[in-house]
Amino acid sequence: MARLAEIEAHAASMKSLLGVVSAMRSLAAIRVQEASRALPGVRRYAGVIAGAIGAVLPLLDEPPKRDSGPRLMVLLSSEHGFAGGYNERLMEKADQSLRPDDLLFVMGARGAAVVAERGRKALWQAAMPTRCGGTQDGAIALGEAVLRQMGQSKVSGVEVIFSRFRQMGLWSVEQRSLLPLDLTAFPLPQPARPVPLRHLSAPRLLEKLAEDYLQALLTEVLVEAVASENSARFAAMESAHDNVTKKLEQLQQDANLVRQDEITTELLDLVTGAEAAER
Repeated sequence: MARLAEIEAHAASMKSLLGVVSAMRSLAAIRVQEASRALPGVRRYAGVIAGAIGAVLPLLDEPPKRDSGPRLMVLLSSEHGFAGGYNERLMEKADQSLRPDDLLFVMGARGAAVVAERGRKALWQAAMPTRCGGTQDGAIALGEAVLRQMGQSKVSGVEVIFSRFRQMGLWSVEQRSLLPLDLTAFPLPQPARPVPLRHLSAPRLLEKLAEDYLQALLTEVLVEAVASENSARFAAMESAHDNVTKKLEQLQQDANLVRQDEITTELLDLVTGAEAAER
């Protein structure tokens, strides 16, 4: 009986664990869907600002000068765990890309902890949004920190290491340049279009549009990261669900065998007792 009670208690705990894993898997799937639905709108907004920048470029007397100095690298990791090898792959990319003189910003408690363990210093760190609804506030905070750092020290550029969402369970680690803007990538206006009405000088207008464009890009990569993180978490919970289900099935089989052994033992005791009584 002790053996059967032990198996049944273990099975009960596994059923509770299965419920937790199922809930986490469902929540991850919902957040992936939220982020994937938001991505087209975010990209369209960035495209509108890109068109405005393209309209301003012909008005410039000379292209903006590029500053010299270290890079400002932004690492987008996860705030919570249970995401498989998500953060490890991001850190592998960071280790390959970071130079000794780079300035480092980190979003996500998991990434910040790993960065500290590896002896690197993050000049700025913040919590990573855990769902799509928090990406806009996160992008505003990150954008303000980036612009503030650029005002305090000269940097040659701003780049971000993040995860790009592909499909459920699939994502890739990418490194994207945010600043300075690649002016050759913006669509120039058609010759027939009139010169836009403006109340700012062309350099000042370009500076303001560049800030808005940076904000749009940061929002996009944060939404991508939220979708990818939850995609990785869904895959991890799917695997855990399968493992727990198999373990639970094995426990149920073990419990059935123990019950059968106990019944067999009781029957043998009855037969032995009856034979002894006859003798």
